[in-house]
This record gives sequence, structure tokens and C-alpha cells, in this order.
Amino acid sequence: MWGIAQHQVNERQAVIAAGALSGLYLGYKLLTAVYKEMKITRALDSQGLYRPKSTLPILGNTLDVMFFQKDRLQDWMAEQSQITEGKPWVLSIIGRPQTLIVTSPEACEDVFKTQFDTFGRGDELVDLQHDIFGEGVAGVDGEKWLKQRRIASHMFSMKMLRDVMDEVIIEKTIKLRDVLAQCAKEGRAVSMKSLLGKFSSDVFTKIGFGVDLHGLDGDINAEMDHPFIEAVDGYAEVFGARLQSPMWFWKLKRFLNIGDERMLKRCIKVATDLLNEVMLKSMANKTAEDWNTKTDLLTLFVDSTGKTDSSDLRDAMMNFFLAGKETTSFSMTWVIVNLNRHPRVLAKLRQQIRENLPELMTGEMQVPTMEDLHKVPYVEAVLKESLRLYMTGVHRTPMRSTTLREGTFVPFGSYVVMSVYAAARVKNVWGEDAAEYNPDRWIDEETGKVKFVNPFQFITFGGGPHQCLGMRFAMLEMQTVIAVLFSRFDIKTVEDPFKITYDYSVTLPVKGPLECTIQEASAPAY
Repeated sequence: MWGIAQHQVNERQAVIAAGALSGLYLGYKLLTAVYKEMKITRALDSQGLYRPKSTLPILGNTLDVMFFQKDRLQDWMAEQSQITEGKPWVLSIIGRPQTLIVTSPEACEDVFKTQFDTFGRGDELVDLQHDIFGEGVAGVDGEKWLKQRRIASHMFSMKMLRDVMDEVIIEKTIKLRDVLAQCAKEGRAVSMKSLLGKFSSDVFTKIGFGVDLHGLDGDINAEMDHPFIEAVDGYAEVFGARLQSPMWFWKLKRFLNIGDERMLKRCIKVATDLLNEVMLKSMANKTAEDWNTKTDLLTLFVDSTGKTDSSDLRDAMMNFFLAGKETTSFSMTWVIVNLNRHPRVLAKLRQQIRENLPELMTGEMQVPTMEDLHKVPYVEAVLKESLRLYMTGVHRTPMRSTTLREGTFVPFGSYVVMSVYAAARVKNVWGEDAAEYNPDRWIDEETGKVKFVNPFQFITFGGGPHQCLGMRFAMLEMQTVIAVLFSRFDIKTVEDPFKITYDYSVTLPVKGPLECTIQEASAPAY
């Protein structure tokens, strides 16, 4: 009996000792984190950097980001950047590193190019996005990032753009035009957000996998999109929520499997299962000639890695799909909103198409070629102005303490966010009308062509080594769609276009379905 009692005492002592050690360890980690945070805060505050007036002790801007400014966060950040005239300022969220918001072209060039090796994703940012991007190009640094980028660069060469991608864009743009023509004939409204999502998904699965989702062939009025598209949209929503929450908060929700983190798990399963199915179908249908010509991303990655079933391969393909689908579909919805807000811009767009590509207006030309689009530079200006105004931002972590060109010290352990939305609205960079939609700012008055703008001023596609590989493809795809749709149809938003805003998501989509009525375009534009 005594032996049993002694054993129980020893067991209790061991449990108490283990608990005490765990408590000491957690206390040490907490004190270390607090000390580190205080050190970073002192380093930033000693420079006199601006903090929003609503900043609270301890909580910082947590309540602003999570509650008070949640639905207009991008505008709130733009307002703070306007106060500083584009100089860096500090955003503080409890449980997250102190964050420098930068918007000047000089600071963006530092992060994207001049000090490229200093700024990466970092452990915390990789942790935040690993569930979504995995080991894909958007979720890794170093050699893994470089290897995937090198492989994909072959896909986005000018030769592939002309020989392969142009054909897919033409095919799907004609299909999209025919769907809208049917809507016009039947006199019914359609969700342009959903329709353009199906279009861009069809384009990218064809280019990425050599497989057609046939999203545009289904019921365009169906309440639900293709399950794969629904899942991908869920990714963006949850990623945005994570960025606006303390690290411990979203991790707790993930652990408890509740709220949007529970939704993310479902989205991941749906997307992963469907992506595996598409990849298997694609590889099963490929001929020897397909493997030799390498006309899609999947073939390029399999050829380079020698693997056909790895999670890395799936992650790589998912990353490129996310980038391709989200950027193009959401950007085109903003073009629709802006052309509804500014009918004079639409009139000018149609006038240039009528003068330089009259066959497109009459229907003799189905889709303009790359060369044709050079004749209508205002199409590019209309698109670039939407891209300038409606993008969120890029997050980076300094791998070591550094100083930006304009003198701001960036301590190790902090974050840096290049806010594209705020940068576009800084008046001392873009002029007094910075926040206004004005495609004319892109046109050279003497030549009538699109002006060159410093890529670190227009940072929608990033810059330096991290510049978007698919930029030329995305621009070609969107310009083609804009030229075809607005030369043929009057696309009118059902809701007042000035009341339309952005949704709570990392990709800044239009809020709501963007219901539009479709009519054949009237003979004169306006």
C-alpha cells in the first residue's frame, strides 16, 4: 500500500513539476515576445513615425481593423497615407508584428527591387498563408520560389502568348460574347461577377491544365458557381480575414474548427479533390506530342520535376490558378462599375474603337488581335486606371533590420505592407485627382499612346524580381474582353454604380453579385 501511495505522490509531483516547467516556458516566451515588441515599438516611435489618431494603448488599431473600419479598411488606410503625404506610418494590431505602411514609389522600389534580398515573406507570413498557398510560388521564399518562377516563365513567354494563349482567349471571349448576346435577346439581368469568374476560370484551366471546365456552358443564372470556383473564392475571403486578425485569434478559430476557418477547411477539401481530378484527367488525356510541345503549365511542371502526384505540384498549380482567376475576373468587374459611373469615358472608348477598329463595332471582326489592340490605346488606359485604383496590397517581412532610401529604419521583426489602394490615392504622386477614375492620365497628349509609368508607382503587378509573370497575359485577356463587350453591349448595373463598394477579402472584389442588364449597344455611343 505504501508503495502505491508513494508512486501516486511521485506521479503528482511529476505532473506539478511538468506544469511548473510549462508555465515557466510559456512565461519566458511571453516575456520574450513582449520585450521584442517593445523594442520594435521604440525603434519605430523614436523616428517620429505617424500613428492614426484612433490608436489605443496596448490594443493599437485592433478595433479599427477588426470592427470600426472593417468594411472600409482600404479607404481608412488611404486616408492615413494622405495625412502623411505618402510617408511611412505605423499600423498596430495586438498579437501581430508592428506594421509599416509604405506607399511612395521610392519605398516600393526598395522593397521590391533594391533590397529584394532583405524583404521576404518570413516565418509568420508563411504560417499565415500556408493553408492556402502551401508550397506554391506565393507561399515560399528562396530556392523554392526561384525554381517555380523559372518553370512558369517559359509558359508566359511572348511566343507562348502568341501561339497558345491568344487562341484560348479568343475562343472563350467569343463564348462570353455569345452568352451576353443571349441575355440581351431574352432581356434578363445577369451576375457579371459570376459570369466573369466562370470566364477567367475556363481560360486558366485550359491554359494551366489543358482541360476545359465549361463554366460558360452551364446555367448562367444558377445560384451557385462551379464548386471549384466557390472554393477558390472562399480562400481569398479567409485569407483577408486572417490578415485583419491577431495571429492567436485565427489560429484559435482554426483549432476549434469554427467560423470562417471551418469554411476554409471545406474549401480546401473541395478545391484539392477537384484539382486532383482535373490534373489526373489532364495527364490521362495527353498524347506524346502534348508532352513534347509543353503547351500548358501542368506539363511544364511535370517535365521539370518528374513528379505527377506530389503535393508540391498541386500547390504550384493552385497558386497560378488563384493568381490568374482572381486578378482578371475581379479587375474586369471594376471596369464595368467605372464605365457605369463615367459614361463619357465609355463614349470615348467606343469612339476610338469605331474610328480604328470599325469591324469590331459592326461584327465583321469577332475578336481583336494583339496588333489590333495597339490601335485602341484607350482600352489599355481604361483598364490600367481600374487596376490602379482597385487592388489591395503586398506584405513583406524584413529578414534583418534595414533602412529605406528615404531614411525610415525598418527593424527586424516588423512587417511592411505596400498598400496599392492607398498608394493610388496619394496626391503628391498622382496629382490632385488621384482618387478619381481618369483614364486620360495614361495617354500621352502628343502621341496619343499609353505613357510609360514607373512600375514602382503603378505597383498593381508588383515590381523587380517579384513582378507578376502573367502580367502580359492578364493585360491581353482583359483588354480583349473590354474591347469586345463594350463595342457590342450596353452593360448597365442594376444597382446605382456609385453605391457599389468592395467586399471584405484580400483580393478586393466588388461586393455583391454585380447584377447587370444587357442590351445591344446603340449605334452612336452617346
